[in-house]
Amino acid sequence: MADRDLDQYLEGLGIDVDEEEKPAGDDLLVPSRDDDAGYDGPLDDDRDGRGDDAPGGDRAAAEAAERTPSRAERLSDLDDADIDMETALALSPASVYGVIPDDLPPAERTESFLVNVLLNLDPTYAVEVERVGDEIHAEIFGGDSGRVIGKGGRTLAALEFLANAVVNRSEAESLRVVIDVGGYKRRRDDRLRGSALKAAERVRKSGESVELEPMSAAERRVVHMAIAEEPDVVSESAGEGRARRVVVKPAAA
Repeated sequence: MADRDLDQYLEGLGIDVDEEEKPAGDDLLVPSRDDDAGYDGPLDDDRDGRGDDAPGGDRAAAEAAERTPSRAERLSDLDDADIDMETALALSPASVYGVIPDDLPPAERTESFLVNVLLNLDPTYAVEVERVGDEIHAEIFGGDSGRVIGKGGRTLAALEFLANAVVNRSEAESLRVVIDVGGYKRRRDDRLRGSALKAAERVRKSGESVELEPMSAAERRVVHMAIAEEPDVVSESAGEGRARRVVVKPAAA
């Protein structure tokens, strides 16, 4: 595998990592299609923000579903990706890559998987792994970070999906593997929070809704949590699949 690109390897497992780059900062904000009238989209069964037009119980359940991943979602945030999850989750560690003993502790199993993959791509990569509560945090250093991140972060997300499949294959408890590359996710989350705050300010000034660009489930959660701390505004998710996005709107009086 030394001469194969990581994208080719992941695509060989049926994981689509091809996606256009997403804009950052202010470019994440776009005019809402419902600026001139209150949003009337199909949100009743998937409310994410703090809107007041859904029954309390339904809204609370929807918020929990968006902000607190279920066991299946904890295996990956790739809910909008073209991945055959049943097939990927059925893969044994050996068929994903190399022989990863099931009796290794979760953090060591994560490290073993990543080392096997990355060192065969480029021996200059290094991996640090630690368990934090019910999460396994892995940081990748060295090498070509862009090669692991991929367009729009999709190669990194696909690698994270596979790591979750390996770690959770034999675990009674659900552990979430979170992989970062040279602080990429931290910088991304900072940009998302900045965009959320700018959208909130725009909504407060104009009294009109603002849509952000399409985002993954993980990115939407960052935005929803940022908006939840802002006064006079609420956030909701709208759209389907890869077009799913966050809408920021005035809170009901």
